[in-house]
This record gives sequence, C-alpha cells and structure tokens, in this order.
Amino acid sequence: MRFWAGVLNLCAVCFSLCGNQIIENREIMETDQKTQYLYKILSMPNWEATQNSQIVSISADDNAFIHLALEDQLERILNKYWSEAHQYVILKVDVSKLEGTLRYETNEGGTTKYYHLYQGVIPLSAIVESKVVIKS
Repeated sequence: MRFWAGVLNLCAVCFSLCGNQIIENREIMETDQKTQYLYKILSMPNWEATQNSQIVSISADDNAFIHLALEDQLERILNKYWSEAHQYVILKVDVSKLEGTLRYETNEGGTTKYYHLYQGVIPLSAIVESKVVIKS
C-alpha cells in the first residue's frame, strides 16, 4: 500500500511540473506566432562579413544568444547602445526562417522582455530588408 501511495505522489509531482512547463512553452509559442518580424542591428564590419556567408555574422555580444528586437524597441536600443556608432545596419528578419530556439524573456536584472535566439543562426534567407544607417 505504501508503495502505491509513493507512486501516486510521484505522479502528482511529475504532472504538476509538466503542466507548468507546458504553460510556459505555450506562452512563448503564442508570443512567437504573433510576431512575424524581428530586428537585428549589426556593425558595418559584421554586415560586410555577412556578404560572403550563408548566415548573418554576429558580434561577440551575441555569444550566449542572439539579441533580437521588436520594431517598437529599436529606438531605445539604438539610443542606448548605438548612439556613438557612425554606421550600422538594421535587419528586418522573418521569424519563421530563424534556426534555433527563440525565447521572449527579460535580460538578467532587467524588466523589459526581448527576443533571444539560442543555439541558432540567422540565415540570409531570413532577411526581408536591410537598412544601412550612416550618420554624418
């Protein structure tokens, strides 16, 4: 009798944990399905390196995951990280063509959610539009 009580208890814990995971994944998937395009900002050297490749050449800042943004997040990101850059490229990327695991989450210590592409790449075929920005 004790054995079966232990088994039932273990099953209840497993179902509880699996249920939470499914909800978390569903939330991410629903968010991903609503978002058709994301944006990636590249330095000119990374953009030039991309021209001779099948995938987008990313910076060392993208070593754990590739940072991506929604269109309405671009201005904030440009002001915070790219204000001193004289040249950069903004890529509009088709989410359905990304390779890897896409998550919508906050950066460590932050409160704003961004898209992060884990263990993946941005194939050239995913680029819908590219805009070179040159400041004078």
